[in-house]
Amino acid sequence: MYIKGTPDYSRDGEKRETGLFAGLISNDGEMRQTKNGKNYATASVRAFNRQDGSAVFMTLKTFNESTAAVLSNLRKGDRVLVAGTVETDEYNGKSYTTMMVDFLLTADEIPSMPTANADPFAALNNRVNAAFGAPVEEEGELPF
Repeated sequence: MYIKGTPDYSRDGEKRETGLFAGLISNDGEMRQTKNGKNYATASVRAFNRQDGSAVFMTLKTFNESTAAVLSNLRKGDRVLVAGTVETDEYNGKSYTTMMVDFLLTADEIPSMPTANADPFAALNNRVNAAFGAPVEEEGELPF
């Protein structure tokens, strides 16, 4: 399932579409390299169906090292939850959709029943902190 997000804006004021995808990987993830030698990972998902019955596939792409390691190891049928910015490009009369992954969560990372005194969200918190940075400690009372 693909959910179109609210618009986001780059530092230059350029409007970017955001989105959320929850579903299955349709093509195995793989690690690739740019011409300049920078590593990135890709995988493909079936984002949604069109009214005519055809499917829209979306390529997931990330340059973040920790997210790339996870994305490149995903296999067809693995369940994921992904958030990021969405880009659509035209090439030879076809439309291609790519989501630049900001956040990736796999089914294996969703907490199950916790054991006594265990934090079921510890692994998830570590992934969120790696993706977005550790939470900032409060310095006192809020001004409102």
